[in-house]
Amino acid sequence: MKMTEGVHPVTAPKEVVNRIKAECEQLWAEVSKIHGEVVASKEPVSCSQEDALLKIYQVKEKRLRAEVELLKEKKVEALPTNQEVLHGILKAELQRSVSELTQTLSNVRAEKQILEEENQRLAERESQHDAIKEALESKLAEVEHEVTHSTAEGYLKDLQQKNKKAVKYMNTVMLKMKEFVDEHFPPPTEEDIEKWTKKHGKSGQKSHGSNTRIKYLPLQTILEELMNSCMDTPHNPYVTLDETYWPPYVELLLRYDIVLKHPDDDMKIKLVPFHLGNA
Repeated sequence: MKMTEGVHPVTAPKEVVNRIKAECEQLWAEVSKIHGEVVASKEPVSCSQEDALLKIYQVKEKRLRAEVELLKEKKVEALPTNQEVLHGILKAELQRSVSELTQTLSNVRAEKQILEEENQRLAERESQHDAIKEALESKLAEVEHEVTHSTAEGYLKDLQQKNKKAVKYMNTVMLKMKEFVDEHFPPPTEEDIEKWTKKHGKSGQKSHGSNTRIKYLPLQTILEELMNSCMDTPHNPYVTLDETYWPPYVELLLRYDIVLKHPDDDMKIKLVPFHLGNA
């Protein structure tokens, strides 16, 4: 297409493009409407292949002629010949393009940062999984080695050694407990018994029906009875209280949650099963 002298061919401004687009949409709507009416008004007419092609070409020719006429009626807009105005338009277009590209770059960088963080998390997770896998494989190899090279005699010997260590540890704990109890909780003296009897108004020095003084059990003996009952008869770990149990010691054990009372009998207590992890 030839332009007049001093005029540069450019893409039509947005207003022209929008106007042409609107007209095309209107024409398309009219064509669709007419096509629907034609389809609804009559049955399709059978014709030969040559006639069908001819009709298609005729329709295309009419459409192209209509487009040519439409373009002839349109006024082609061009950039002004004034260099300052042209420079301003080009500068505005360039600034708009730079702004759009800057925004796009910012979005790309943000997405890149998100992807890098996600990649780092995946790498850390993969490293953790590898470490777990190595630990499990090592443990599996160790177990397989033990199963392959161990015998019933070896198991028995191992259990015997563990039992010896447990007995030795228990004896050490019992000895330390005895030393601690003897130092901090000695058996009650006559003076202690007298004070407690006067304070509570009870006759705690003599047994019922006799003049024999009650010999109270040491705290060490009480703890041993509770522990033995807990381990020997776990189904019934309660110990029945009698007059030989020094009441302040029993109260001390109850207050510090070392023993528990029977829910139906206050004269029975049991050791809290610490070895089971709960009461």
